[in-house]
Amino acid sequence: MHATAFLTLFYNITDIYLYFSLPHEPHRYGFLRGTLKAPAVGWMMYNMLVSNENAIQSQYKSHVYANPENVTSGIVESRYALTKRKGARYLPAAFLTGQLDPVTSREEFLELFAALEGKTPVLVLSTKGSPKRSKAEMEALKGAKGVSKFVEVPGALLPQEEYPALVAEELYQFLQEYFGSVA
Repeated sequence: MHATAFLTLFYNITDIYLYFSLPHEPHRYGFLRGTLKAPAVGWMMYNMLVSNENAIQSQYKSHVYANPENVTSGIVESRYALTKRKGARYLPAAFLTGQLDPVTSREEFLELFAALEGKTPVLVLSTKGSPKRSKAEMEALKGAKGVSKFVEVPGALLPQEEYPALVAEELYQFLQEYFGSVA
């Protein structure tokens, strides 16, 4: 497997576990999803809860980054700019209500990895400071069929942003171990 393909797979799997955070019950979250997507009310809720610098800073300091001191004004400003892009308010509605979830249960989640057994090496990077529910999903992969290596790194939900050198080193070691010399 080419390193680029591996990194793509890694980020896709990272997305899978991130999106697996809520129970898959579309009817349960339909009202919330509809409200967030509504023209006037949804726009107001989005601006109050998501698209303001105070909310972004609060979320990053409380659970996105493990170390609140790593949340800089530059990070907050860049995330705020993303919230102002055309159509940006629809992603939080889909994310929070489970519409991005590719699976409906932990068993299905583990089956995705089991299907990779013998086909491609899989590295799972768990984080020491993850929120409880996210941590539980990551821990479910420890020793799971199809997972070649499980490593815990500092960070919370975005270790590749908060501790990029550590994440890069783990990826490099994994690529060396499973694919040989890396240029």
